[in-house]
Amino acid sequence: MSFIPFFSHQNIYFFLLFCILSHPLSLFSEPSFRIVIDPGHGGVAKDPKAVHGDKYDSVTQTYLETYKQGTEHGSITERKVVLDLAKEVHKILKLTETDAGWKEFEGYLKLFSKKNEFTRVKLVSHLTRETSFDEDVPSDDPNAPYRLYDFPDPKTGIRKKGRLSKINELKPQLVLSLHLNPASKGQKGGMAAVLTPGYKTFSQLKKISEKQKSPNVFWKGPWSDWLIFQSGWTKLENATADTWIYLHGYWSQKNGKETDLSKFEGYRQNMISWKYADDANWEKNIGKKGPYAKSHEEFLESGRFWEREMGKKEEWRREGGKEGFGGDNHYVTKELMRFVQYGLPIQLKEKNSSYPELGPIQKPYISTYSLPTYTNALCAFIEIGYVNRSRDMKYLTQNKKETAISLAVGIYSLFVGLDVKKNPNLPYNPKGKKVNWERYETYFEDVL
Repeated sequence: MSFIPFFSHQNIYFFLLFCILSHPLSLFSEPSFRIVIDPGHGGVAKDPKAVHGDKYDSVTQTYLETYKQGTEHGSITERKVVLDLAKEVHKILKLTETDAGWKEFEGYLKLFSKKNEFTRVKLVSHLTRETSFDEDVPSDDPNAPYRLYDFPDPKTGIRKKGRLSKINELKPQLVLSLHLNPASKGQKGGMAAVLTPGYKTFSQLKKISEKQKSPNVFWKGPWSDWLIFQSGWTKLENATADTWIYLHGYWSQKNGKETDLSKFEGYRQNMISWKYADDANWEKNIGKKGPYAKSHEEFLESGRFWEREMGKKEEWRREGGKEGFGGDNHYVTKELMRFVQYGLPIQLKEKNSSYPELGPIQKPYISTYSLPTYTNALCAFIEIGYVNRSRDMKYLTQNKKETAISLAVGIYSLFVGLDVKKNPNLPYNPKGKKVNWERYETYFEDVL
């Protein structure tokens, strides 16, 4: 009687066949990455009623600010320009989800790269909005689809999820947030990153405000070009106010030493539905020593959110990194801007078309922004152009598809890497280096 060992050719064949039939996707499917494209704003600020605002505070049961509908210049609105561009990027990324689409996407990659063969991946894309507010449509709550933070339904009082909660719900590895800026007199236009530093920097600013560290720590550091949002204050005074907004929600006085109780921005980590919000009874601790203290002296970082903020992965996201500061958030943002600066000329040259001179990559805007802080994703927050500079508006509208292709190819490169053809005649060449995604482990999934 013949004996067939378990690992005979026949058994191996049937074992593999069983695996293919029972787990076809897990064995042979392409790597898949999740991207959220966030066209900024989308709501309306014309009605000053509180119900049409943003940043709902459950303590006072009011909105702490009016809705920011975005910048405008004549008939050009930020909310429409960035939505149209976002839809185009979304459409191009969707090509990677089918075999036929991938062939088209490969054609775009070949425009940028020395190589002709590319690692197949799926870039699964989602949009945070697909419409802008239409003023002709009556609504009890016209900004409901567009708010960043959670808010109550005006009729039922039930808490509804804002844009930040919805983004975290999708568990993306990358968020691309597109915005426009108004240019001041003499400003050339161009594009810029929007960054929030990590706890390390805010901790230093806290110590400066408490006179435990010299102001030179700020002035000689990489974050010294802080956004001036309060006129008449220095960049350090603005940075100090932002620090206390980040820590306990209240502005500091100009001297940085005392709390300004008349200016409150809310406990933002609790305005979001995510893992790092505090327990349901957190409001009972307002005014007590701890994370809800109203004075600088009694404030202490404690709770899940502050454990997150002081963790290594938040430091990788927001500090140090390939650009010298700003962490992986700065790298992904600046790399995508480099891809646009590089991609428009090469694509329009292929079409024998003249291409617009692009404005430069400006210095980053630095403040305590919501999206880079309260999402568990790398955040490419880009002021992609200036609304009152015709040169910028030209490439964002007339060359919208080429701009979108450049961003989509850049997103591919962030996940896979790309051997970019260097062009010494252009002011910016992408680095083509992928992000070290592996070190984040379960960070992107572990958010709800």
